[in-house]
Amino acid sequence: MLNAVGTIETEPFAVGDTGMISELLDKALRLFEGDRIASRRLVEQAFTLADRSTHPAPLAQGALAAWQARRIESFVEHNLSRPIRIDAVAALVSLSPNYFSRAFKATFGVTFSHYVIQQRITLAKQMLLTSDASIAEIALDCGLADQSHLTRLFKRAVGSPPNAWRRAARCDAWTTGVA
Repeated sequence: MLNAVGTIETEPFAVGDTGMISELLDKALRLFEGDRIASRRLVEQAFTLADRSTHPAPLAQGALAAWQARRIESFVEHNLSRPIRIDAVAALVSLSPNYFSRAFKATFGVTFSHYVIQQRITLAKQMLLTSDASIAEIALDCGLADQSHLTRLFKRAVGSPPNAWRRAARCDAWTTGVA
């Protein structure tokens, strides 16, 4: 609701909710010609809300700092083809392995090992769609021990084995003309 000062009184902003930002910008446009100062305040509030939605505050006390989270994400992404040890990643962000484990879960909502598995499955999906490499080759490229390791993790995460998923995804892409 717009108050007398030209600011909108809002409830706490939910990350990903663009409705409030749209409302602020809409009101700012309507006020622009008549009251540029109030219009500017509304635009500033919209920018503040947008910034909070793209850079959310830490989820909980004891969570990782934003720079630590970015460094971890980048490190994992660039090292999926080899074993990733939690103590090495903890050292990368200057934390003990125990504190790192708690802070990682508070920040990402999953354990570090589960996060790495998710990233490996995502890479495997991409490789299944974009290459004709064997499942065994993809498993090794994703840092997994062998084809059965990939198959077990993939089926648990996706619901079907990698080769069946590849056939279905390629069939869907072919029938929809996306390929």
